[in-house]
Amino acid sequence: MKLVVYCYLSMIVLGVQAWPTVKRSFELYPGAAMPYTEHRIADCMHVASEPGDYIFKKSAAAPPAAPLAVLNFNRDATLLELEAATSEQLEAAAAAATAADSVCGLYVIGEPDTIVEITMKHYDVNCESGGLMAFVDGWELNGEYFPSIKDHHRLLEDRVFEFCNNNKQWPRFSNKKFFRSSQNAALLQYRIPTRGSFVANVRFHKISQPCNVLVQDTAAVYQMSNFGHARNCTLSALFPAAVSLGSLRIGGKTVRAQEKVNYDCHQYEDRLDIGGSAGLDTSSMELASAVCGATTELGPEQAIFCGVTSVRLVSTGRYQNQAAVIVRKADEHDLDIATLLCAL
Repeated sequence: MKLVVYCYLSMIVLGVQAWPTVKRSFELYPGAAMPYTEHRIADCMHVASEPGDYIFKKSAAAPPAAPLAVLNFNRDATLLELEAATSEQLEAAAAAATAADSVCGLYVIGEPDTIVEITMKHYDVNCESGGLMAFVDGWELNGEYFPSIKDHHRLLEDRVFEFCNNNKQWPRFSNKKFFRSSQNAALLQYRIPTRGSFVANVRFHKISQPCNVLVQDTAAVYQMSNFGHARNCTLSALFPAAVSLGSLRIGGKTVRAQEKVNYDCHQYEDRLDIGGSAGLDTSSMELASAVCGATTELGPEQAIFCGVTSVRLVSTGRYQNQAAVIVRKADEHDLDIATLLCAL
């Protein structure tokens, strides 16, 4: 019996002595549990490509005073001077009101083989004052979306999720929300007329089968593939670009058996469309060429002088289509190889 008690007490003592060592082993990586970096949002259109917490805070602005009440004029001021000063203050007040109602956005972009995860750790955006936030699966600019409606597997209403704080709602619910995009681009829109704040945590996750990609590098090689699926995959660069193909395998055996790569494959269902558009919506982009066939040799460059340069892989799902696309930013020296000039 004494031996059992002695062994039990020895185990307790050894456990107490070992605990600091165990505790210190976790302290070797103090930042491993919650790695994050704080970023302050200062611009209405803020582009983010790094993980971390993105913080926005807006304090209540003082209401604009009545135009005539703040005029500093003497008895000799003319009526024209008075009207001019009043007009300037009215315009300033209108501009302030427009700025208060403006919609801003946190535009997040990651590497081509990643998706975006946004966690709303906190948001104070009052519904009653006209405040509103929205997560967009993709990017939206001037009413146009990337990926376009035709290229995305979700309906547009399923890609946009609006939310705000309803202070009259009882019981109160947690204001933490979690979103994930379908590609390497996502958008967090917000409209805060008076005062409010939010903290959005951004993370990126690797995926094995990327489809739609928004380009963030001005010179890079991108691998496009349908992975055997019937879908459209679009690569878009928000600048005029010179595009060439490093390798290609698109279409059936008959098409791939041709001696040369065909750059006029508009009649084929499986093809690689190269073109451009003025905005984000690539569904109605102007085509410079439609490519199909097979090759392992580097193809010729063609310059697309449009606001947005796009390469779309159209696939029926009957073939394993893939292409290595080389994209670089075009300049005035590339006008000789231009195949498309969009209207300004």
